[in-house]
Amino acid sequence: MKVRDIGEFGLITRLMGEETARDGVVVATGDDAAVVEVTTGLRAVFTCDCMVEDVHFLRSAAGYDVGYKLMASNISDIAAMGGRPRYAVVTLVVSPEESVAWLEDVYAGLKACAAQYGCHVVGGDTSRGQQAVLSVALLGEVWPGHEMRRSGAQVGDLVCVSGPLGASHAGLQVELKRVDLKSVYASQARRRHFRPVVPVDLAFALGKLGCRCANDISDGLVSEAREIARASRVGVELESALLPIAPEAQAIAQALAEKPEDYALYGGEEYALLFCLSPTLLGEVCARYPAVRVIGCVTAGEDVVLLRQGERERLNTAYTHFG
Repeated sequence: MKVRDIGEFGLITRLMGEETARDGVVVATGDDAAVVEVTTGLRAVFTCDCMVEDVHFLRSAAGYDVGYKLMASNISDIAAMGGRPRYAVVTLVVSPEESVAWLEDVYAGLKACAAQYGCHVVGGDTSRGQQAVLSVALLGEVWPGHEMRRSGAQVGDLVCVSGPLGASHAGLQVELKRVDLKSVYASQARRRHFRPVVPVDLAFALGKLGCRCANDISDGLVSEAREIARASRVGVELESALLPIAPEAQAIAQALAEKPEDYALYGGEEYALLFCLSPTLLGEVCARYPAVRVIGCVTAGEDVVLLRQGERERLNTAYTHFG
């Protein structure tokens, strides 16, 4: 069945169903706008992100995976500010020849990811175009005065990540069919690429504890570290020996005769959390979240450097949309 067979309103009904008021949703789909409750005493934090066919996903990708990853990327932005997600609206641009079944899978992935983090899809918009474009706008909430910002790093802070790095880039190599799909790590890597685990609980806790600086790893660790360095007017010193490289990245990089370290440094779409933490908070954070790893420190200056066996290497940035 194609979109042209059921039209715009038929498509909306199939994708959204009959949403009812629940968990803070006063008015859901069916009106000109959604009406939601906001938590007393918290501030709103708002973000949006989009995925474009042949730029962010291949047409051969499963709809569920595309939808899940799109929602996760938005939730990751909210988490990076120390917030938690609440309500989302989705904009969909597709061809009249698009498969309804594929779009239903996209929305199933969107909703599944949202539900995992306590978020609700409450509406959106549709339009016509020749190339699929999917966009989510997401409203979250954060404790006043506890927002984490790229400009909050201070000299002497520890540079930390929420967990192992490089698996998403390894999964991209699987999706591009650069490796044997029967590899023991292939399915795990692909899952990490399309269904990332966003550290929302950690991020919300960090904000409350007093962490003032974070960035989600969407464009690669080095790129995000440089954004923090520029915004905070500090240097970031990373240590090669401390980088937590995911086993999927180790295996697939080695199979391709590439460097696992590069997967951790430059691989994008991890949606892990990079944050700068006062040493006085490290013990409490690691006790509650044992996957957290210290990978360096904040220094004077504005360079991002890597220490490897006593040598200092200035690191370049990675991906940009218009580079």
